[in-house]
Amino acid sequence: MMGALIISFLSGLGRRFSLWVALAAAIGFAVWVLIRRGRLEAAAQLAIRQADARIRSMQISKEIRHEVQDAHRTDLDRRADRWMRDGPAPPSK
Repeated sequence: MMGALIISFLSGLGRRFSLWVALAAAIGFAVWVLIRRGRLEAAAQLAIRQADARIRSMQISKEIRHEVQDAHRTDLDRRADRWMRDGPAPPSK
């Protein structure tokens, strides 16, 4: 009788332990999935922002190139003289 009581107590502990281990594993897996998903989304957003910046830079370059090509020679000379007189802007910190 005492042996059966000990066996039932130990088997009950084993079931409870396996339940807690399964719950901990499920929570751990859910946290891992959320962290991984967050990292992937952050990487995708960074790539999108970099691509947008690259596109903006290319569009500005294109606009400046067209502006220079369409400008009169006297206007370009005046701008170059002003730029040489004023000099480039100091680097920002």
